[in-house]
Amino acid sequence: MRTDSTSHSFGPASRIVFVVCWLVGLLHRDASGQRLPLPKPNQTPFILREVEQRFAPDPHMAIFRISIETNGDTLILAGKVDKAEAKSAALEAIRRTGAKMVDHILVLPDERLGEKTWGIATLSVASGREEPDHKAELGTQILLGRIVRVWEGTRHWFYVQSPDGYLSWLESGSFVPCTKEQADAWSKSPLLIVTAFEERVLEKPHADSESISDVVMGDLVKPTGGQKDWFSIEMPDGRTGYLPKKAAQDYKAWGQSRHPTADNIEKTARLFLGRPYLWGGNSPKGLDCSGFCKLTFLMNGLELNRNASEQVRQGTEVPLDAEFSKLKKGDLLFFGWGRTYDSPEWITHVAIYLGNKSFIQSSEMVRISSLDPSAPNYDEHHSRALLHARRILKDH
Repeated sequence: MRTDSTSHSFGPASRIVFVVCWLVGLLHRDASGQRLPLPKPNQTPFILREVEQRFAPDPHMAIFRISIETNGDTLILAGKVDKAEAKSAALEAIRRTGAKMVDHILVLPDERLGEKTWGIATLSVASGREEPDHKAELGTQILLGRIVRVWEGTRHWFYVQSPDGYLSWLESGSFVPCTKEQADAWSKSPLLIVTAFEERVLEKPHADSESISDVVMGDLVKPTGGQKDWFSIEMPDGRTGYLPKKAAQDYKAWGQSRHPTADNIEKTARLFLGRPYLWGGNSPKGLDCSGFCKLTFLMNGLELNRNASEQVRQGTEVPLDAEFSKLKKGDLLFFGWGRTYDSPEWITHVAIYLGNKSFIQSSEMVRISSLDPSAPNYDEHHSRALLHARRILKDH
């Protein structure tokens, strides 16, 4: 074990710096003590901020990465965007200044991808990371059989956008690249949705056979036949095997049978009680707060955005009062820090309201908490941080 024998003395200035750093670290934790990421500084040049807000207000949902360098009296614009209109607006903003400029902005998808600018997830849970590195923060999970838009790539990593609009880096082996026509063909073919928490695709139709893959709730596979208690299936990358019939249902029929009522939302949410919290998780293998809400609503036929900061834009606002009298079961509760004179509102947490001041959340694990100070499961910290409620369900 490395030791450092050098002694340190802290003067008044050093102690002030230490206290400030400690307070910053304390403030950037949510009510359960889980560390929150510090807001990343905006790297976009100030002159392009208005354009960025028009086309990419949330960097997790749209691509607008433009830098400006100078070469004498000329401005060199470089970077990447996902819309030609965003590039045109950025160039126009510079043109209005009268400055000379050179345009090196690339409109994605990268032409080196050819026609394969789409993909289909091939793992039960594909890990979407914030940077192209295994050590990078987990941003989201993409379920097997789900379509992604592919924007650019390296040898081993590809920048993709999942159906909910979230951008992340996928490792090359976790999805199969394809054309738009191939992606559409997969989506339009008969599919099965996995409804069991977890199951295995087996090489042969008996329980002691070798595994081909695992699958989890929400995954999609293609049926190719079956016998007695087994579906024969094909996965997006061409692997074939057998899946127990009790673990999956016809995807189209399943979708038509969904009734996203408040009681069904609660019933689904309670299935996950005790499941572990996982930053970036939105599958039965681990759930963060917004991932828990997303999966709960998904299994009732409703698609939520990925992050709490985006989910708060969905549905309709429900007024909050001291007794929470306007809230109904199934509403989403949003927590965080309110707007101040020098900083915007920051949504850090989301949960599902169950009625009678109770709510269910993924915080350390999926658990039921209360807004009632007299309740044994009262969540004081989150109660103080409640900012908004949104109604997603139409049956209300």
